[in-house]
Amino acid sequence: MPRETLNRDQIVEAAIELLDAEGVEGLSMRRLGKRLGSAATAVYWHVGSKENLVVLAADRVWGEIELLDPVESGWRVAARALVQDTYAMVKRHPWLVPAISTHFVYGPGMARFQDHSYAIYEVAGFKGRDLDWAVNAAFTFVAGTALLDATQAAAARAGDSAVDVVAEANEIAAGYPRLRARLEERLGADPVELLSEKFAFGVEVILDGLTDRLRGEGARPPVTRERPTRPSDDGGTADGDGDGEDTPAGEGAEPQETAASREAAGSPKKSAPGKAVRGLFR
Repeated sequence: MPRETLNRDQIVEAAIELLDAEGVEGLSMRRLGKRLGSAATAVYWHVGSKENLVVLAADRVWGEIELLDPVESGWRVAARALVQDTYAMVKRHPWLVPAISTHFVYGPGMARFQDHSYAIYEVAGFKGRDLDWAVNAAFTFVAGTALLDATQAAAARAGDSAVDVVAEANEIAAGYPRLRARLEERLGADPVELLSEKFAFGVEVILDGLTDRLRGEGARPPVTRERPTRPSDDGGTADGDGDGEDTPAGEGAEPQETAASREAAGSPKKSAPGKAVRGLFR
């Protein structure tokens, strides 16, 4: 296919197909050009480099996720659907997790996904930093599960050597009573069923925890930094030297200045200049 008849969308879609079949290692401009019936130079002309093509493909697949309106469905239903659909998308494209661990992937597809994630937990009632952490908790669970799946799939593809490694690991685990009991109970179980059960359990635990947080049941008192005290000459206590420890403020403790108290008093909020934002899900 001549360069003039190619377009970026065609190239990205073909790259996704090749990535699904061969992974990042199997993607090359020469192989992609052959798939498209064009020269590798034509592919380079449209996308610039293999690294840029992987980024384009990775961002494109985030657009496959359906977005359920949290106002109409309820936030838990929408959150559960988003987690499940994200996990299903990653399973369809097993190269994605390794790709985003080595490439900075950000574009319209990822931005759309993030914005919808915030919409869900905003409808739930989360605000400020808690809104960030609610979004992050769900995303991290999916990413971590997908990474574990990818590791296990790679081990399975390794063949006999992987079987030997697993056998050795089971032998080591058998020396510990709790691990041995879990191995024995799961012996002969359907691995697909176990995987599904494990994922569903994790999703519900996260949603239950977030629900409790909204009700105030999961809230924890703030941790403040206090200077250690030492006995004074009159038998009381006085501030001492030292680096301090993180302890909850108790009865009789001096009020600790926080960002919230400064803001309430009309004082400017302190910030750490020069601290780069690493991303919404980090």
